[in-house]
Amino acid sequence: MSKFNVNNTGHKTGEYPLFMGSALGVVDTINVQYPELEDLYQTQLSQMWNEFEIDLTQDKMDMLNLPKSTTDLMVKTIMWQTVADSVASRSILETLGKWVSNTELMNLLTLWSLFEVIHARAYSHIIKQTFTNPNEMLEQLYQEAEVMQRSAIIVETFEKMSTMTEADGEEAIRKQIILTITALFALEAIAFMSSFAVTFAITETGVMQGIGKEVTLICRDEVLHTRMDYTILNILKGDPDMAPLLTKYSPEIKVILDSVMNQELSWADYLFSEGRAVVGLNSTLLKEYSLFMAKPVYDSMGINFDYEVIERNPLPYTEKYIDPTKMQVAPQEIQVTSYKIGAIIDDTNDLDLSEFEI
Repeated sequence: MSKFNVNNTGHKTGEYPLFMGSALGVVDTINVQYPELEDLYQTQLSQMWNEFEIDLTQDKMDMLNLPKSTTDLMVKTIMWQTVADSVASRSILETLGKWVSNTELMNLLTLWSLFEVIHARAYSHIIKQTFTNPNEMLEQLYQEAEVMQRSAIIVETFEKMSTMTEADGEEAIRKQIILTITALFALEAIAFMSSFAVTFAITETGVMQGIGKEVTLICRDEVLHTRMDYTILNILKGDPDMAPLLTKYSPEIKVILDSVMNQELSWADYLFSEGRAVVGLNSTLLKEYSLFMAKPVYDSMGINFDYEVIERNPLPYTEKYIDPTKMQVAPQEIQVTSYKIGAIIDDTNDLDLSEFEI
C-alpha cells in the first residue's frame, strides 16, 4: 500500500476500515471511527516504562547461589520469553501494517510493537545483568529445540503474513490477517500468561524479586494486549468483508489455537523434567492453568474447546499479579487490568467475550 495516498477520502466519507481499504493519507485523529482503539492507544501510552527501572543486583546473586533446579527453571522460562517477544517486536507492525487502512489501528500497532521491543529489551537486560556468561546463554537458547518448537506456530503464521502480496488475492490476504491476529491472541492470552505463572511461582518463594518486578510490568502490558487482540477481532466480526471469513476459516483458526494449546501442555512436561522444580508449581498445575486461561479465548472466537475444562484457577498466587478468574466469569469475560503499586488490578468491566460469537 502507498506510504501516502493523496486521494484518500476517509475524512469525507467516514470510511476507514481496519484493513484493505484505501491507503492512508494523513494521520487522522479528527475523524475517529473506532474510539475503542484510540482508548487502548492512550492506555498503553500511559504505561510507558524501561528495563532500567528495576535493580537486578540481588537477582544476580540468586542466580549464583540458588539450587540448579530453581535457576534452570527460570533460565528456560526466560529463554522462551526472549524468543517470543523478539518475534512479536518485529512482526506485529511489519506483517500487518502493510494492509492497515485505519489511523487508530496504525497508531495502535506502532505503539504495540514498541512495547514488544521494550519487553524484548527487558529480557535481554535480565540475561545481561544476572547471568555469569550472557552470550553462552544466548548460544544455548538458539540450540534449545523445545524453546524454538514452543514458538513454531506463531512464527509460521507471522512468516506467512509477511510474504502475502496483492497477487495472492483479496480473500487469501483477509484470511491470513485473521489467522495472524488469532495467533497473536493465543500467544498473549495463553502462552505468555502460562509463562508468567512460572516466573511468579519462583518470585513467590522470596527470590529473584527484581526479575519478578520486570515481568510484572510486562504482564501488565500483555493483559492490555489481549484486549487489543479481542477488540480488533470484534470489530472484524462486524466488517461485512471479514465476518464471513471468520466462520469460513474457523477450522484453520482452531488449528492455530490447538497448536498453541498442545505446545503449552508439552512445554509444561518438558519444563519440569530433568529435576527442575519450584515450591507451589509442577507440570500438572501448569497444564491446568494453561487450560484455565485458554478456554475463554476459544469461547470468544466460537471455537470448540476439546480439552479438559478447568473451572477454578489452580494457581491462586497468580492473582497477586493478574486476576485470571476474570477470564472465566459468566458470561465469558476478559477484563483488562491496569498497573497500580506493583500489582495488576481489574480496571475494566465492559469486555464481554460472549459478544464475540461466530
